Amino acid sequence: MALAGRLWRRAMTEFSEISGVKGRLFPSPSVDEQLPLPEKGVYPSYVLSDNAFRPTPAPVRRRVFAAFFNEQNESSFGRVNVQQQRPLDIDHLRRLATKLFTYGQYFHADMLLAELADLNEEDRAQIALRRAQIGLLSDRPGDASAQLAIARDEYGRHVYFVGLEADVAVRKGDLSSAVASLRQLGRHARADHLERFDGEWQQVAKLSSEPVTWDDTHPLPLVEVTVNDQAGRFVLDTGTGDCLLDSEFARRAGVEPGPYDQASFAGGHVGHWRLAKIENLHIGRSEFRKVPGMIASLGDAFHHIADARVDGIIGAGLLRAAGGIDIEYHDARFTLGSPNVEDGEALWIAGPHYPLTSCRVNGGPPSSWFIDSGMSGIELACSESAARRHGALPLQQDIAAHGGGGSLAAKAVRIRHFQHAELEYPELPAAALKEFNLGRELGIRIGGIIGHNWLARHRVKLDYRTMQTHISID
Repeated sequence: MALAGRLWRRAMTEFSEISGVKGRLFPSPSVDEQLPLPEKGVYPSYVLSDNAFRPTPAPVRRRVFAAFFNEQNESSFGRVNVQQQRPLDIDHLRRLATKLFTYGQYFHADMLLAELADLNEEDRAQIALRRAQIGLLSDRPGDASAQLAIARDEYGRHVYFVGLEADVAVRKGDLSSAVASLRQLGRHARADHLERFDGEWQQVAKLSSEPVTWDDTHPLPLVEVTVNDQAGRFVLDTGTGDCLLDSEFARRAGVEPGPYDQASFAGGHVGHWRLAKIENLHIGRSEFRKVPGMIASLGDAFHHIADARVDGIIGAGLLRAAGGIDIEYHDARFTLGSPNVEDGEALWIAGPHYPLTSCRVNGGPPSSWFIDSGMSGIELACSESAARRHGALPLQQDIAAHGGGGSLAAKAVRIRHFQHAELEYPELPAAALKEFNLGRELGIRIGGIIGHNWLARHRVKLDYRTMQTHISID
């Protein structure tokens, strides 16, 4: 435990130095800080689209630039056409890149960082680390690898760098490289787990376009899933990474528990589970093989579903392997596979497959919100500090939210205005969680959690092929 603590402190120290929490490239201005106007040099006019990331050649980037901050209102977001040339200030661009990243505008931050890398050779390695992180968020592991190659000479021996390498290798399905990086980090349980797959990982044997129905008489959707010919009822939970099996169900299905690993949940709970390899898993007519999984007792986690046994959780990792999902809550059904979203909001993946999308609260700047279909009992949730930052109104009562880690005690607050894309809602109840460290763990700012109660009023499409999401009133 002492060694693990030292490694964690070392990683966090290096993350602060590299990612710029205290570093020279990425200062952390407060949300309300007014950035200085450029004072020297010249840069051309830029315009950015609001679509998901699409690589743009450097000469085109120089002709087409994003001006988010104008002279009248530097904190305004959106597309601002700047026809005249302005002076160039590298420090201003650094601060702007930091602010865009903080607000979850990763596509725009990446474009600006690409410009900074061309303009400032001294900071190229540090910029490359941030762009590698954005590459993972946008599920472009190949681009993330290219950025890590740029940063390798300067940061290759840092814990944070090796952690990024491991994450990139897992996303690419390069298990041997992931194992090597994990062993460097001392994460031998996870490395042993990956070695059990012998390079065969998360295989989609058959993907059916036939909708899968669920039992809608419970607080969460319960779906029939078959594991190694053993039928069970699973919760559809985008807030869980890999599929999770109840320990008793895993025994009946013949799934052998592997090494122990630490479990952390979005609401702040921590614990342990056993890593596992699921040979065969069926959802409707779709079939998956060599599925990475976890085993833990789920009795306490879903005690609020009093009249039904929960045998497992369908995690977001499986949904990514399938290419996406179209959830029709009104009709109590979903369809696996890419829903072919071409004009939606950007979808981002943080950590072990956590899906993120951009939202605004009370007319403030955009922020990244975690789509968690498995958190019931609430519409929205956020940390107590985020509730204050959002300007949420405190209510004199406690509420309980329920997720994969069990029940979460929280303070009730009210959000005056919540917006995602074209959807706008006034006066929404929300939960302010005392223990909510997800953003710190992932190295990004998380605005909050979109829970089941809000999602259940909509049709939700997560498209991992186009990396876009579309949420509409069902």
